[in-house]
Amino acid sequence: MQTENTQPVAKPGAGRYALRHQALLVFTMILCSGVSVLLWGVRWLKSDTAVYASLNFNLFLAWIPAVFALIAYNVYRKGSCFGAAIALACAVVWLLFFPNAPYLITDIVHLRPRVEEMPYWFDQILYMAFAFSGCYLGMVSLILMQSLVRRSLGTAISWVFAFGALVAGGFGIYIGRFLRFNSWDVLLNPIPLIKEIFDWFRHPRSNSEAFIFAITFSLFFAAIYFVVVAILNLRRAESKE
Repeated sequence: MQTENTQPVAKPGAGRYALRHQALLVFTMILCSGVSVLLWGVRWLKSDTAVYASLNFNLFLAWIPAVFALIAYNVYRKGSCFGAAIALACAVVWLLFFPNAPYLITDIVHLRPRVEEMPYWFDQILYMAFAFSGCYLGMVSLILMQSLVRRSLGTAISWVFAFGALVAGGFGIYIGRFLRFNSWDVLLNPIPLIKEIFDWFRHPRSNSEAFIFAITFSLFFAAIYFVVVAILNLRRAESKE
């Protein structure tokens, strides 16, 4: 006589289900970026000038934290020590390049009316498309990394991590936009960068703009992030009903 197996059985196809959701997520990231690059391509062909070409490079940099967040998210799910080590290394790279995603929002400082080339409204849409793409890539990467911290250290710590990353991102954007340092300067040119940051904390009053900008931008980005997380939680609650 056969005995009934009482061990819990994993839902069939659960792995494929998760991969399909990730594939859809990556598709939307590619779609947003593709529309942005397409708009720039239209402008390039119509105006015969490569104005605003730097937006494409900045968008490429915005993809770096998203890619490493996806890698960390997937290797950590395997539960091995090797996977955890890779996830930690990816997390370091992610944090280093994370400011490059919302940095695209600040590229609007370069927007100027160039009616002899293209209508001003077109350039406005072009900039908003790149800004949205960078913002979206940053949101996705932060959600993935916060999920890893939540699994390891709990929900409360994950929110401390998320807000800390947003504040660090605000300082990173200030360093890139106003001091003209890049993410790779942490490795290739660290001394001037460290001196600049050390000077902030030695003379906070004379460098108050850096702190005000970082906090203001992090609050702005945090508001968007909380909205996105609230929508995701609503979808999860509806799926459980």
